[in-house]
Amino acid sequence: MKWPRSLIIILVVMFLGACAPSQQARGVKTSGFLGDYSKLQPGGKGEPALIYLNPKTDFRAYDKFLMDRVTIWRGENSNLDDVPEKDLHRLALLLQVKIMKTLKREGFTRVKKSGPGVMKIRAAITEAQQSSVVMDIITTVVPVGRILSGGKKLATGTNSFVGKASIEGEITNSQTGEVLGAMVDRRAGGKTLEGGNNSWDDVEKAFQFWADRFGYRMCQLRGGKFCVPPE
Repeated sequence: MKWPRSLIIILVVMFLGACAPSQQARGVKTSGFLGDYSKLQPGGKGEPALIYLNPKTDFRAYDKFLMDRVTIWRGENSNLDDVPEKDLHRLALLLQVKIMKTLKREGFTRVKKSGPGVMKIRAAITEAQQSSVVMDIITTVVPVGRILSGGKKLATGTNSFVGKASIEGEITNSQTGEVLGAMVDRRAGGKTLEGGNNSWDDVEKAFQFWADRFGYRMCQLRGGKFCVPPE
């Protein structure tokens, strides 16, 4: 059945902003990017799916950062081979920019060399899947579609036709290489109509959430008094 464009527009207006834009997804898989996952543990509420924080680290001793280019990491059964290279390049750059902006907002200075007080950051996109724009809209606003999408979420941890992304990240002491922290997480669209004409909108929102959560945790770990949690 072909849905008239006018009907879709009316439905969009009626239900705009009905649901949360991004949510954590179940079933996160490690890709091999981090190498050693033995210290990572399941995260609690508001934390990545898998997380490690070095209990000996005093993050107040760090006020500068080095950052490697964000990597596109094709692990086993990766879906990244189906994504055009130009899109992967844009997504990697976007995630890197968001992380760097967040760190600068938290008072960190970007440097080009290792040294005292410098932490090194590396991150990888291990999954990136566009949403199916029209089907995402239909299953968001049409009652039967919403029921079917909800059933898929119960079975797989994500709704139907939404965008999905997974990342892995690590912070090390730039001089010694000691791991200060690491994480693995996966997020998916939350059946919202916001940004519905952009098939990468769910992924971009996930990037923003990750960057904001990173900044929030760094603020807390450094003893900040006015730390703002991600939305």
